Amino acid sequence: MAGECQSEELEQVRTYLAQGSYAEEWQTVLREEAERIQGADPANLSDFDFNEAKLYGRIKETIGIQPKEKQVVRLWPRIAAAASIILAIGFGGYFLFHKNHQATAIVQLKPGTFKNDAVPGNKAFLTLANGKQITVSSLPVGQISAIGNANVQKTSNGTVIYQAATTAAPQLVYNTFTVPRGGGKHEIKLADGTLAVLDAGSSIRFPMSFTGKDRKVEITGQVYFEVVHNAAQQFYVTAGNQTIQDIGTHFNVNAFDGEVKTTLLEGRVKVNNILLQPGQQAIENANGSLSIVDNVNEQEVIAWKNDLFMFGKNTSLQTVMNQLSRWYDMDIEYQGKVKVYHFGGDMPRYSKLSDVLKILAYSGVQFSVDGKKIIVYQ
Repeated sequence: MAGECQSEELEQVRTYLAQGSYAEEWQTVLREEAERIQGADPANLSDFDFNEAKLYGRIKETIGIQPKEKQVVRLWPRIAAAASIILAIGFGGYFLFHKNHQATAIVQLKPGTFKNDAVPGNKAFLTLANGKQITVSSLPVGQISAIGNANVQKTSNGTVIYQAATTAAPQLVYNTFTVPRGGGKHEIKLADGTLAVLDAGSSIRFPMSFTGKDRKVEITGQVYFEVVHNAAQQFYVTAGNQTIQDIGTHFNVNAFDGEVKTTLLEGRVKVNNILLQPGQQAIENANGSLSIVDNVNEQEVIAWKNDLFMFGKNTSLQTVMNQLSRWYDMDIEYQGKVKVYHFGGDMPRYSKLSDVLKILAYSGVQFSVDGKKIIVYQ
């Protein structure tokens, strides 16, 4: 009801509803929710008898257990055309489109295309120094194994935690944590306590325990860091041609789409020896030099970590599609004359691909999906 369920949780709800499980608990919750909504602003509900039976039906419609009924549209008469779509992507999500003119568009779907609709996945791999690969996302909660001189554990929320042994290893032994395209978002806590959050299509190479005068990791894709400060052992991140020196801070590194953007959220970092202040972003140029951007929209930068697609008002169609490609593990093909579309707004990341495309189609772009390919008609 709050729009906070992730995809796997919605599947669990779907199972409970389909089997008729927890009927008594459902009745209590639905009655309380119906009373809360009616009491909040009854004037807005004069067009809709919001009893628990209809609320129960609405939830089942949202997760695809039964066909949608006209009453769902009537709930918001002013935006009737979009009501069912907004329900489908979660209560509270919204998206705006900026164009030179208004256009009405539909999503072109080939027959049977969305029979098995694409949803964000849950997959991560741990590659050991000897080349052995462990599928972390499929392991049960608890200790994964004692690897070298470190214990590795998986928490109930899926975070992988490295705990260094009391005796330091004579040499650095590296592991690599990888989240493939379509693998979702995953967290790993390094042996020094530093937290790294990885986006889909990203990886981090790190030592199992940190020895020597500094701590060095390498990343690809997009990673958010919360570094545990240690003045005696500086922390360095290498991404492309950028070397980021942490001085006790929270920062985001985006190395997608052929460029590296390092955004400082809290504390201080040096990027190729240039000191950043909170709210600044260092962008690597084609010639290897850095451009510093001030007053970056921090919410937009880390929206992915907060499970949102969020785009500024001038985000290009290609940028939007690149994100969908990585998140849903889909290839993109463009057909027709290239037009300039700009988007702005946000929507939940844990949405079905078809629901995201339906929202995007209100900009005038049309889509079809063929297997693992999204075709964009411009």
